[in-house]
Amino acid sequence: MWGLYRFAAAAALRAAGARAFRFRRGEVDLQVWRAGREDGEPWLMLHGMGAIAAGWLPLLRALRRECRMVVPELSVLGGSRVPDGGLAVADGVPVIADLIEREFPSRRITVAGNSLGGWVALRLALARPDLVERLALIAPGGFREQDWERIEHLLRVRDRAGAAAVVQAMFERPPLPRPLMDRALQQAFTSPAVVGPLGKLTEADTVDEEDLAAIDVPVALLWGERDGVFEVAVAERMAAALPRASLYRMPAAHVVQWDRPRHLVAAVQDFRARTGRAPSGNDARSAA
Repeated sequence: MWGLYRFAAAAALRAAGARAFRFRRGEVDLQVWRAGREDGEPWLMLHGMGAIAAGWLPLLRALRRECRMVVPELSVLGGSRVPDGGLAVADGVPVIADLIEREFPSRRITVAGNSLGGWVALRLALARPDLVERLALIAPGGFREQDWERIEHLLRVRDRAGAAAVVQAMFERPPLPRPLMDRALQQAFTSPAVVGPLGKLTEADTVDEEDLAAIDVPVALLWGERDGVFEVAVAERMAAALPRASLYRMPAAHVVQWDRPRHLVAAVQDFRARTGRAPSGNDARSAA
């Protein structure tokens, strides 16, 4: 089932103007998509756990005339080859940093991330502030002060009932009929693509208010008001801790880009307009 879905997703990405290439770093061999204008505003987009790059299609279509977008597949679900099945946080940050340096040399960029991808983006901004101009985060993981026991219990899917609970927490408008969606999510969340990264996450990967206060770039927090994974109260606490945050609340669940793609695109365009375009020339990071 996932093979057919990946084939359809790749076709949709190509139809949106994206082209694939491989990026290798040590044992990691990523399938990566490029889209948009070669000289456009630089963006890198990181999908969430159990997802693939095609989840960014609404933004790829909306931004392709103005932006240069790089979208890596972070697990085996998207055709990458990654030890343990997928990148988590600690192993993901250096890989993504190297990818940015290769694709956008001497430029600071906007990094977008959803869920686990947003968590990686936060840690990237802390570890390599020289790479990051802005963050656009859709319900990012990683905030320390929340009910991690509940979250872990939800995401460690063991059967169809567990998959159905995750679908309900993540989607108000699942992209497939519920029986198919439950089955697809069960396959994804019991695969190495999810089990591997979940097993690698530690408390040291999380962020607290002090960490967030050190991220002194514009940050869009894009959050579904009915998110069943990371509750909207977490968004409010993160927005209060970040020095330059804009919180966009939307009538959606966890995966806003599927539930409310038009709301998401409008919020991102508003964020871009209010924060200015990311540098698009050969600007030296040290001068930023």
